[in-house]
Amino acid sequence: MKKLRVDVEDIAMIMDNQDRHESNFYLDTETGENVVIPEELITALEEGESCEGLPAWELELLPQAKEIFEGSERYEEIPIRDSRDAYQQVVDFTQRVKDTRLKGKLESALGGRGSFHRFRDALKEYPELEKEWFKFKADRDKEAVKEWLESIGIEMEGVKKESNQKGYLKKV
Repeated sequence: MKKLRVDVEDIAMIMDNQDRHESNFYLDTETGENVVIPEELITALEEGESCEGLPAWELELLPQAKEIFEGSERYEEIPIRDSRDAYQQVVDFTQRVKDTRLKGKLESALGGRGSFHRFRDALKEYPELEKEWFKFKADRDKEAVKEWLESIGIEMEGVKKESNQKGYLKKV
């Protein structure tokens, strides 16, 4: 398996981005950098149009866009994580909360539309728990990125498995 240093947080944010109608996101499997290619650049290549009228910053991406368009194995498209996975993260975190009153408050925030917003609002009232949420989410995000990278034959350099099982949370 090829070892590569990547920006786990950036990849996790890209994976969580459900709205990708204007850009495509790739991992350069040689450098570990994330590459963002605007959809209009890919469309121009697909349709054989001239790229002359595009902004200078897009033209700088043309060599990479051509490699991607031509099917280079150097670039792997960063997948979109299913929104159900994000919701499950919130549910799993809520199940670990020790305080039954607080746990109930978080559980009630999870019902119906706008549940992520209500969940975050509820956490803001408890700064220590909010810190634990961010740590929990970062650990889960790191694991999701690691699994994806392994599925394409890449091992992250310097991966440490960390766990925070104190404070408001209980071991499950």
